[in-house]
Amino acid sequence: MKDQFSCFFRGSTLLILALTLQAGAAPSEEIEHPSVRLSGHVPSKAVSEAVFLKDLDAESHVPLTIVLPLRNKDALEELVQRIYDPNDKEHYGKYLTTEEFAEQFAPTQEDYDQIVAYANSLGLSVTGTHSNRTLLNVAGQKEHVEKAFNLSLQLYQKSNGQVFYAPDNEPEVPASVASIIHGIVGLDNHAVWHTYNRKRHSSEDMLDASDASHAHPSGPGGGYSPNDLLTAYNLSPVAANGSGQIIALFELGSYLASDINEYAKYFGLPSAKLKNILVDGGSKSGIDPEVTLDIELALALAPQSEIYVYEGPNSDQGVLDTYNRIATDNLAKQVSTSWGMSENLVSSQYLQAENAIFMQMAAHGQTIYAAAGDSGAYDDYPTLKLEVDDPASQPYVVGVGGTKLTVNPSSGAYGSESVWDNGQGNGAGGGGVSTVWTVPSWQENVPTIYSKTHRNVPDVALNADPDTGYSIFYDGQWTIYGGTSCAAPLWAAFTARINQERLASQKAVLGFANPLIYSIGLGSSYTTNFHDVTTGNNLFYSAGKGYDNASGWGSFVGANLFASLTNQTTSQASEPEPVASQLEPVLNIAMTHGAVFKKGGVGSYKITVSNEGDASTSGVLTVAITLPEGLKCRALNGTGWVFDHKTLTCTYSSAVEAGSSYPAITLIVNVDHHAPHSVTTTATVSGGGSAESKTVSSSLMTIR
Repeated sequence: MKDQFSCFFRGSTLLILALTLQAGAAPSEEIEHPSVRLSGHVPSKAVSEAVFLKDLDAESHVPLTIVLPLRNKDALEELVQRIYDPNDKEHYGKYLTTEEFAEQFAPTQEDYDQIVAYANSLGLSVTGTHSNRTLLNVAGQKEHVEKAFNLSLQLYQKSNGQVFYAPDNEPEVPASVASIIHGIVGLDNHAVWHTYNRKRHSSEDMLDASDASHAHPSGPGGGYSPNDLLTAYNLSPVAANGSGQIIALFELGSYLASDINEYAKYFGLPSAKLKNILVDGGSKSGIDPEVTLDIELALALAPQSEIYVYEGPNSDQGVLDTYNRIATDNLAKQVSTSWGMSENLVSSQYLQAENAIFMQMAAHGQTIYAAAGDSGAYDDYPTLKLEVDDPASQPYVVGVGGTKLTVNPSSGAYGSESVWDNGQGNGAGGGGVSTVWTVPSWQENVPTIYSKTHRNVPDVALNADPDTGYSIFYDGQWTIYGGTSCAAPLWAAFTARINQERLASQKAVLGFANPLIYSIGLGSSYTTNFHDVTTGNNLFYSAGKGYDNASGWGSFVGANLFASLTNQTTSQASEPEPVASQLEPVLNIAMTHGAVFKKGGVGSYKITVSNEGDASTSGVLTVAITLPEGLKCRALNGTGWVFDHKTLTCTYSSAVEAGSSYPAITLIVNVDHHAPHSVTTTATVSGGGSAESKTVSSSLMTIR
């Protein structure tokens, strides 16, 4: 807030005492300032199904997350759509860096500072900040929170015994800051995220490793082993193993490293390259089978990948902070989450905050796979109401459903798949129609979706039936687990293999997979890339030809889909390549002329590289800029920048067709100490297949 001193009172308006004389007003006169109530914060469904106990205890400590809206959100949505449109030569595959996202779409630092000052003025303490400035963690005693937002916090008890608090009204904030507050998460704590794994029912709790068989599935207890998966899903011909890739696992629990070591040792896998990243102090719930099976199944299909385990607390704030950390770190290009709940149990403010994070991941080129749930079409089971799971139903997430896989017992070859359905209460693959999100553009033209107006779930599937589950070593023993929790990390590991190959071929990473997956699903090669699951149902939605709301497009035919997603099709490989002596790319550089900068200030200029030759470029194109002492640069656009005081290099990894241009590179130049009054900047371009190095040194910058 801009006022230096403020007093806040309960009521429909905010009264601020003027401390300076105003024309026609006495010093003690009060000036009325309007306030507004934000919507979407009272969990009506949870409250209506619970029993009121009492007001929350006065000494209770309440953590909150103030959510700020993205800047230029419409432009961001359009940009993301263009990034994944192969017909858009300017933006396709040109992902944003974390810094570029913050520069163009994050709330401004001024707005963020204003909300920090506002929180402090309420008597709340700031407990955490975020580099993309979309979340601000604060906390305060119950009385401070109630006075700050003009509401009461009350205790309720669910029929299952869970006690939670919730507000009796929507939060009230001054109109002066309402436009830069998207919502306040944490005014209730009824939501508890749960996992989607299911243990096979067995008369024995512990399986002996000697139970492994030469038949298939061949793991201890008859569960699927890593080699079984490679054989059944046709991944044996794929040489890529995840090397150089990072898989991020979203977790609200922990694990024992000894379990992972034993799994790897038993199946002859390399030791897992694990890194634990604790968010908000990490999980408080101890070891969890979910974390263990996520790691082991990621290791099963991508044994040479690095696995980053992001652990956070099981709370609204913990979940948002953990997802946001994965996005802002922007280290892992494949992400898996197997924690969720019915989208109708989560506040609209929370869902929108989550959506902004997933949109940032898509802009970065990160793919997040989410388990679609284990209760079929009734995600809030035992409530028999058609509901889907969050975050699998989010429009920038790949929702992963469940199947029942059958293989040839002697060879392990793929036999058949049907929708996983063990009956109500016993497990079934999640799927259905969102009541929150409208149908995404890449889903609009699918003729077999159940809804033409809202998001359909799942997108893909994989084996999830615990009766045909996976051998997992957890808490010192072998156990068979199934559930869509198992399917999500396997898809993430498969993507790690794809991204390894794409980068080796000088291509951008896969990024948000759904646009390309749906393009393949609607194309003539669908049945060579996917196992189309056509039998069974998930308690309501039936499988059918092509896409369906029980199994999505189905499971991957590993080597075939790998080839399609890495652009290594037979037809492309057989096409004759142009002879370099006949067709040559001609690379030209254009730089801004006459840019003027002030000492101690900031200015910018652009560099554009175009191909005016007869042939497309290939390989890696590098633009190097040399600056004199006194100038420091950082990039606003472009990727892969490495710089010091004098040199700055940008590497493009995608080809540019004849007659087209690379995206313009905009440089921000910081003049931070004495420099010549006039300087000439030199840029050199090299690479691009047979293109020779070329230098331009005609960009004059004047320093005042």
